[in-house]
Amino acid sequence: MILNRLKRIFSSIKLRLSNIINIDGWLLRIYKAKPVEKGELSVIYERLSMLSFRAGVPVPSMYITELKLPGSFIIGKNKHHTSVVIPKRLVSLMTADQLEAILAYNLVQINELTGKRTIVALITGILTMASSTVRWGAVFTGFGDYDDPAPKLFGLFVMGLVAPPAATMIHHVSNKDHDSQACALCRSPDMLISAIECLEDNNVKAYHSLGYLSLVDPIQENCFEKLFKTHQSKEMRIMSLRGMNS
Repeated sequence: MILNRLKRIFSSIKLRLSNIINIDGWLLRIYKAKPVEKGELSVIYERLSMLSFRAGVPVPSMYITELKLPGSFIIGKNKHHTSVVIPKRLVSLMTADQLEAILAYNLVQINELTGKRTIVALITGILTMASSTVRWGAVFTGFGDYDDPAPKLFGLFVMGLVAPPAATMIHHVSNKDHDSQACALCRSPDMLISAIECLEDNNVKAYHSLGYLSLVDPIQENCFEKLFKTHQSKEMRIMSLRGMNS
């Protein structure tokens, strides 16, 4: 009874926030994403359209960012109004088939939880960026370079404060097996395996709070960042996907 009431209250708050604040717009600004121009990335758009039709969802708007994110991700107010953010590095890093697999992984996350995941992405993004902000503040106030012990310690202290609540929110909305769903959508375990291997071999350290939306978790530097880990190890995922071939 109480749990159902809390869910209704959260849904009401989520609806009001979505109406008052352009949450996905804020996320696009945070990650410096720009709309893909007409005719740009046409091959990716064709694959996105094909997969969207196959999944029975509206084609998301495409955005691209220069930031080195762990992978592309889906955000939106609800499952009818979504956007996919693609790091530019993926365009040159991955083959067309690998990109199709990663887009399939993004598209299977378009459901009744899309709005909630977007809100969580905004909140956790702001919380975890506080650690980097404090770390840079220590640099500019004379405590050394970004990777020196003192700035790292300041950043670690802040991360210790924000990581537990942020990770709790992330795990609350990331408890589904998207690998099997993405595999069914792109119709090739090998394509998804290849995409996972490519991203893991070319992983990045930043934006650890985005791992639950992306195909892989970014590289984690400390014990607090490990709280954000939502994926199994590369070896376990590949083993499971290869089992789908047999």
